[in-house]
Amino acid sequence: MTTQYQQTKTLARSAGIVGTAVMASRILGLVREQVFAGLFGAGPAYDAFVVAYRIPNLLRDLFAEGALSAAFVTVFTDFKARLGREIT
Repeated sequence: MTTQYQQTKTLARSAGIVGTAVMASRILGLVREQVFAGLFGAGPAYDAFVVAYRIPNLLRDLFAEGALSAAFVTVFTDFKARLGREIT
């Protein structure tokens, strides 16, 4: 019973670390956007920068993060299935 609790606690801690890292990434992205808006201002140069930056970022969002989510769900489901068998 103790190992189940420790495994659950470890999983929750790991999920918390990943969640915190994602939140920090989003905040730093906001800061980056504010800095670039302050440096470039509104105009064609900044619009070109945003378009050039967003295209590869969109591809990463679609493929890499989607794959990460799919892998996490699969591993998490397998973990829960194995943990359920150990209890019985």
